[in-house]
Amino acid sequence: MYQPRFQYTHTIVKSLMAIEKYKITVEMLPLPKDIEKELRNEAKLKMTHYSTRIEGNPLDLEEVSQAIIKHRDRQGLKAEQEVRNYWNALSFLSASKRLKIQISENFIKRLHSIIEVRGSGRRNEESEYRGPMRPGVLFAVYDSITGEPEYIPPEANDVPQLMKDFVTWINSDYARELPTPVRAGIAAYQLLTIHPFYDGNGRTARALATYILSIDGYDLKGFNSMEEYYVSDLQGYYTKLQMGLPVLYYNGRNNPSDLAPWLEYFVLTMERAFRKVARIAESKYKQQIDPRVKRLEPRELIVIKLLLGKSGDITPKEIAEEFKVVPRTVTEWAKEWMEKGIIEPASGTERIRAYKLGRQFSDLTLSDLGYADTDQQ
Repeated sequence: MYQPRFQYTHTIVKSLMAIEKYKITVEMLPLPKDIEKELRNEAKLKMTHYSTRIEGNPLDLEEVSQAIIKHRDRQGLKAEQEVRNYWNALSFLSASKRLKIQISENFIKRLHSIIEVRGSGRRNEESEYRGPMRPGVLFAVYDSITGEPEYIPPEANDVPQLMKDFVTWINSDYARELPTPVRAGIAAYQLLTIHPFYDGNGRTARALATYILSIDGYDLKGFNSMEEYYVSDLQGYYTKLQMGLPVLYYNGRNNPSDLAPWLEYFVLTMERAFRKVARIAESKYKQQIDPRVKRLEPRELIVIKLLLGKSGDITPKEIAEEFKVVPRTVTEWAKEWMEKGIIEPASGTERIRAYKLGRQFSDLTLSDLGYADTDQQ
């Protein structure tokens, strides 16, 4: 089985902690449904534009938007078809997430077939791995300026076993125990390294990483797009993927001693993207809400939501269960919440067994917090 090697560095750990912080922020901020839809569509459009731009697609963001709106399947310019393909691939990933589809070789082949639809005619349900090149022709990734090979992938005959080992690793207990951003970063790197298809490997690798992040709850409600950061630093993106390793796969790329340089870049890029999404979500949230609510921290919003949902008192144990902490932690948090007037004792003063909503917040409703009325159930 494929066994990636890497060491956790200070940079990786720091970025992972920041990612968790921003993830929680976005999850705890309720937004109106129309705002969420707007942010999801915007992120999907950016992912489509920038992931295809990395591979040389000339369309700008507005042209990509128009190409998708036209939705002329497999018609028009090649560049338009390419962005529609990627848009459709992201829709396929969303549907797969709802159906809880596990990653397999067939899944990756299906994903690639959507990304690489060309011309008219019947679609292939699944792509095939690349085969041997004709004598005298080298399959390689070439420098667009010098024309020299930047990377010579493994031979076609080795691809099926490499992909089998790769997918086995993705679904292994070892891989699932890794932080999701690390697992996604390794998956993107390894698929690009194997280069199982003639074309579309970069887009497929980025889409696969997106799916891994999404199914584990790291898509920030669908608001996240990392690809724009790769485009802003394409040389850095390619340099980190290369990691100074030899051009030939069999000379060291088949088993790098440490993937940390790439993983540092991947999670740092993810941190930057998550920070931006968190700030946008906070801004959108503050534009929609009661001035009193703007001053509240994410945890405080959740507590008020719980109290409004119960239409009465709430115990420290119930709060602890919501945040997955021990009741003693809630007791400490409650001291600050009472000072702010968010909650008041509902029973007793020395040994508080329940809390109720503070008077200055007692007239709030779920809609004031940004939740739909149906969220109260």
